[in-house]
Amino acid sequence: MKNLVIGISLAAALSGCAAIRASQAKDKHLEQATLAYKYSQSCGAVWSSARTMLFAQDFQVKSADAASGLTLETEWKTLKGGSATRYLFQGAAPTSDTCQVIATQATKDTKGETTMGRDWHMEWNLIKQVDIAAAKNIEADAEQAGNLARTKS
Repeated sequence: MKNLVIGISLAAALSGCAAIRASQAKDKHLEQATLAYKYSQSCGAVWSSARTMLFAQDFQVKSADAASGLTLETEWKTLKGGSATRYLFQGAAPTSDTCQVIATQATKDTKGETTMGRDWHMEWNLIKQVDIAAAKNIEADAEQAGNLARTKS
């Protein structure tokens, strides 16, 4: 009986480790694919979706570079607990009909200290809105990477 309990506990622990490995592998794939993603449309076409996405998350656009159309900045949005966040979206157009977007998040704590960093999750959300077919392919590949990691010991 004691060996059965130990065996079940060990199996549960190992399956938990496998699930963690799978989740980490999936997230890593999503992040890498997102950071390297190039839209097969102009930045102008992508920008309208970016504005819509930000608006849906209660962000107000502070400024946009009308001349190049490749930057979009939001106002500070106050969060629970008194911290605040804002975004800067920057687009690069390798060609006239492609676009790559970088979303930088700035967060200000209650002491007024600000940290900044690239937010691949926000970029991923934009990909899912703008290019549904590519997002499905990326998700399928990420799922496969997760399943592969789950089976490795």
